[in-house]
Amino acid sequence: MNASGRACAPAAEKERCAMERGILVVSFGTTYQETREKNIDQMVALVREQYPHDLVEEAYSSSTVRKVLRERDGIAKDDVRQALCRMRDAGVRRVIVFPTHIIDGIENHRMKQEVTDCAPWFEDVRIADALLKTPEDYQRTAEALWESVAAEAGSSPVIFMGHGSEHAADESYERLECVLAQVTENDVYVATVEGSVTIDDVIGRMRASRHKSGRVLVAPFMLVAGDHANHDMAGEEDSFAAALREAGYEPVCLLKGIGEYEPVRECYFRHLRHCMGTLYGIGVGPGDPELVTVKALRCMEKSDLIVLPAEDPVGCHAYQIARQAYPGIEKKELVCLPFPMTKEKEKLRRAHEEIFARIVSYLTEGKIVAFLTIGDPSVYSTYGYIHRRVAAWGGNVKMISGVPSFCAAAASLGISLGDNRDEIHVIPGSYEVEETMALSGTRVYMKSGKSLARLKALLEEQQKEKKLSVYCVENCGMADERIRLGAEALEENGSYLTTLIVKDEGEVV
Repeated sequence: MNASGRACAPAAEKERCAMERGILVVSFGTTYQETREKNIDQMVALVREQYPHDLVEEAYSSSTVRKVLRERDGIAKDDVRQALCRMRDAGVRRVIVFPTHIIDGIENHRMKQEVTDCAPWFEDVRIADALLKTPEDYQRTAEALWESVAAEAGSSPVIFMGHGSEHAADESYERLECVLAQVTENDVYVATVEGSVTIDDVIGRMRASRHKSGRVLVAPFMLVAGDHANHDMAGEEDSFAAALREAGYEPVCLLKGIGEYEPVRECYFRHLRHCMGTLYGIGVGPGDPELVTVKALRCMEKSDLIVLPAEDPVGCHAYQIARQAYPGIEKKELVCLPFPMTKEKEKLRRAHEEIFARIVSYLTEGKIVAFLTIGDPSVYSTYGYIHRRVAAWGGNVKMISGVPSFCAAAASLGISLGDNRDEIHVIPGSYEVEETMALSGTRVYMKSGKSLARLKALLEEQQKEKKLSVYCVENCGMADERIRLGAEALEENGSYLTTLIVKDEGEVV
């Protein structure tokens, strides 16, 4: 028995939980069966479908809803503590709590406190955000809402009915309305049942706009179309619809919870994915293992597996640098995911899709994944493609900065890349470089080994009019580092890891 007096984890449940991770879906709940099945039950079913190896439980945070369901329908729903107790007794060690709340208001804060109280039962507890948290959430939710109701709205104004709250998070509704105004040309409003912006406020604004009468689409901005939607929004008296009719409008009520809209469900699931594993894009610097940062070492140490963008560890520059700085990497699980060295867009796209899918499979398992890259992950790194894809999917992604090759090369040469108002231009050396000759200041040509012959010819020609300081550093920080000074010293070809620095010293006198 648990603290509430309810039996925990029946034998069949324990049997199916060879799983050490569980997902708890927390909703306010509803007493309306149809909308419960279309929204809450559908969300829970999708979680189970997408995470078949996790123990998925659900909880209703409303004691009133739980009481009605139990006494009227004989349906027992756990509260948050009861559900967590069942998960603990089923052997779950890591928990992700997935709320379907819209704002981070009173209900969500109460849930977070209950989860915090039970956290000592588990090794790891993570709580996904409510639907509206970051600026990106507002943008994605606004776009998803409009995509879902645009056909029904036509050219009519739209009013979304939110619950509202005494909590400061009530401002979320006004904020969402501002973003909605940017994603559609229709007039879109958000009014609340119990918040600061009422239906009367919205009607007043509509009267002052171009829509003084006519059709208005009214839809819930709530997970379910339950009591508030049926009575406070669409009811015959004392409702949004009644107020609109009295003001001379023709309300059309759309009785659908936002959980029925696939684009909105995707917004919710992004938050769940964010709580799974973590992908670190780790820059290990240009070659000298002493330049690997302390943060990079810590992230490698705590990772579950290391992704190498190469056919094998022996041929991976990033791995060879990392293993000198962190010998423990040899005991880690290594996954080699080679990127094709080609400019063919379709071939690159397919390769990126395959690598993305592999990494997502590891993140879905809850693993901490370290993706190693030479230099810095934000500068012409293959990691950037995967970072953007995983971030768009909703994954938890972090870049760990490394020393860029051109900074290390400048240090090795003992020169400054820029002073005062000097411009510094970082250029991919393997592409067209002719137009870059007109740039002033310092030019850095990254990965320029195969372009040295062309660069040499261009620089020798430019030196007839300008005084240039030319530095070429190959395999910076490695045992076979080579330095060549002057355009005339450049060879026809260099290694892939060749950095060329050109400083404009002024016109030839």
